[in-house]
Amino acid sequence: MSVSSVRPPPSPFPSINTQTIPKGTLLHRTHGASFRSAQFNPCKGQPTRFAPFSDASGACVPTLYAATSREAAAFESIFHDIEPSAAFKTVRLDVVESRSVSRIAPKRDLMVAGLFAPDLKAWGLGRGDLIETPKSTYAETVLWAKAIYDIRPDIDGLLWTSRQCDPDQCVVLFEDRVGEADFEIHDCIAVNANADLLLELRRFGHRAGITIVS
Repeated sequence: MSVSSVRPPPSPFPSINTQTIPKGTLLHRTHGASFRSAQFNPCKGQPTRFAPFSDASGACVPTLYAATSREAAAFESIFHDIEPSAAFKTVRLDVVESRSVSRIAPKRDLMVAGLFAPDLKAWGLGRGDLIETPKSTYAETVLWAKAIYDIRPDIDGLLWTSRQCDPDQCVVLFEDRVGEADFEIHDCIAVNANADLLLELRRFGHRAGITIVS
């Protein structure tokens, strides 16, 4: 069950369990068409669960979100803000067609902090305390990302089970630890130029009762 507030990260921060995203792992992104496939967000747009935040000097840390499936990437982006209780679950076609879908793969192993149930339990948290909280808590959940970033300069990002599309996983990466050049680009498809891709996204939405409308 979601909570309306998130407790601040402890200081000193407890030990962090890490996992490896192996070199060559295929990651999926659904991003604005003006962004390149592996381009990091320079701290623009709406706040997210784990971004944006600043480093010790006050400079904002650009981040990149990705998922382990195309469906999860869609649910974590274009379908993200649709509440389960909404009477009419719709997304405008122009919003969907403003996106591109990319597949990228790291050229090296990435070390990330695991935010799975056992890792959270070690901190006295459950998924409902950090991963499944509403948008209103993002100013608090992002402090956990910053705390992990600050205490472990060797960590490239965070990894957790998608709230929107389990059991797939999501990752957020920090640009000063891993950059655009560290990824191989498999493809980048503009939604407005590919009818098959749009049909696939419609099918993803229909699974959750979401309709893409003109």
